[in-house]
This record gives sequence, C-alpha cells and structure tokens, in this order.
Amino acid sequence: MDTPYVIEIEPEVRLWLMNLPYNDFLVVEHVAELLRERTTTLGEPYSRHLGDGVRELRFSLGRQGLATRIPYWLAPDRRIVLLTVFRKTRQRETAEVARAKRAKVLCETEHRPAHDVYTRTADEEKEKR
Repeated sequence: MDTPYVIEIEPEVRLWLMNLPYNDFLVVEHVAELLRERTTTLGEPYSRHLGDGVRELRFSLGRQGLATRIPYWLAPDRRIVLLTVFRKTRQRETAEVARAKRAKVLCETEHRPAHDVYTRTADEEKEKR
C-alpha cells in the first residue's frame, strides 16, 4: 500500500483557517481529507485542474453557500501544498489563478517541507467563547 499524502499549508491559508468560523473549518477539513484520501483521483465537483501543475479544491461555505477555492499542487515526497485561498466571484478567476501559480513557483524554489501541524478542536472553540 502506498504511503498516504500529507497536507501542508502556506501562511495565507493558515491565517484564513485560524479566522474561519468553526463550522466552516469543519467543512474545509472534510474536503481536505477527501483530497488526502483520493489525491490523484479526486475530480469535480471537489477538484479541478488550473494548469501548470496547479489544481483547486472546490467547496461552499456558510449559509449563503459561498463558493470558495483553495489552489494546491502535488509536491515531491507525497505532499499536497495548499497555496492560497479565494472566494469565487466570477466565471473565470484569472488573477487568482495567476496568483496561485506564482505561489507554487515560490513554494517550489524557496520552501522546505513543513514540519509543524495545524489543528483546531471543538474544545479550543469553547475556550474562545
């Protein structure tokens, strides 16, 4: 059996996750787990290819069902790197796709694999209140 993929996140995604309402965080966590489990086979409606080795994780958040995207790439050593995050507002988010591709290039050339783990629990949410 193959070694499972691990998910790494860029600082922009980490900050966004930290500020996300907990119920929305759980949605993101669920979709990210689908990606981790079916990395090379996950397709629409959850994932779509954007070009240049970048794909996007696709989901909706909140009561209004806001279409949200997290571009990612499959890095060496079975790593999934979540690059940026944006809310979908247009048919084609050209500027956001270009920004994600730039983030991938930066990640490839300047970063080492992540060593820390990001988690959020229901107990932490209770402490915030």
